[in-house]
Amino acid sequence: MNKASGMAPGVPVCQWSFNRGRQFHYICGDSTALFQRAPEELLHSDFSTVDNREGSWAARLDRLFSGDTALEEWTVPVSNRSYIVVHVPIYENGAISYVAGFAYRDGQEIPAAPELALAASAALQVLEAERERTARFLHDVAAQCLSSTGLQLELLRLELEARNIEVPALVAEIGRGLDEALRQVRTFSIRTEDTP
Repeated sequence: MNKASGMAPGVPVCQWSFNRGRQFHYICGDSTALFQRAPEELLHSDFSTVDNREGSWAARLDRLFSGDTALEEWTVPVSNRSYIVVHVPIYENGAISYVAGFAYRDGQEIPAAPELALAASAALQVLEAERERTARFLHDVAAQCLSSTGLQLELLRLELEARNIEVPALVAEIGRGLDEALRQVRTFSIRTEDTP
């Protein structure tokens, strides 16, 4: 343990990456310490959600996507805590695809930039593999189950009508709910596959 920070050496307080569209592509750890928002609020959001009036994030990302590596000290006004923030560009096929950021408490041991770039690349590869697995599950299992249930409900409705039995309004409501759930699964699945 690093006595100055009370944390294991090399473990960031928060880690994130931006894609070429300047959106949070990945974020984990205590993002509230730096951004005053939880990771789930920031994921897939535009950098402007954390930018200030001076546009410091816009300028920072311009520099980083041009190939710079940045080491900065941030003092967060809300907590008055100091952090060392390291940004490294992540290259794919010779071009910068992502910019990874790591925040460490002041005084904490920080890995070298190449090690951080490798760690960020590994995290992104795991993330992409998980996204592909999720998209396959949504398409192959969840969407098929919803479609099958919707079809069975429609057959039940037709059978009830054929027997001159009044179909409860609840059946139609369940059908609409299934259709909406299927639409959302397909939309999410497409977004998951298309996320850069």
